[in-house]
Amino acid sequence: MDALIFKAAIFVILFAVGWGFGRHAERKHLKELEAQEKRLAYIRLDSSRFKTSDDFGQLVSSNVVISHDYFKYVIANIQNFFGERLTSYESVVERARREAVVRLKLEAEKLGAAQIMGLRLSTTELGMQGGMVEVFAYGTAIRSP
Repeated sequence: MDALIFKAAIFVILFAVGWGFGRHAERKHLKELEAQEKRLAYIRLDSSRFKTSDDFGQLVSSNVVISHDYFKYVIANIQNFFGERLTSYESVVERARREAVVRLKLEAEKLGAAQIMGLRLSTTELGMQGGMVEVFAYGTAIRSP
């Protein structure tokens, strides 16, 4: 009986440590994303497909793959069992989307562009249990001649 209690205690401690480190890493990533989004806010995003212009355009793309942590995996399995929304995965998808857009803007910035036209985002679930998400972002970076 003592061995079972010891194993349970070790599991709870390791689970809590993993949750703490995962939460810290996620918050750090969100702060970095917010800072980059503010810095790159001058690059406008437009999802329209067609625009007639004499401005120079070049295809830009970016992608990012983000995985969940073990804590989110356990919570998602519990939510899935009860048929609830997988809110723990929603945060992973949101972070991946924001990161892909930031990387896309960084590519456009290298070209001296002030706008990205025809922005498209493609999301793919990777892994057997849906543990990772890839977001591919692309559009046309527009800069004046």
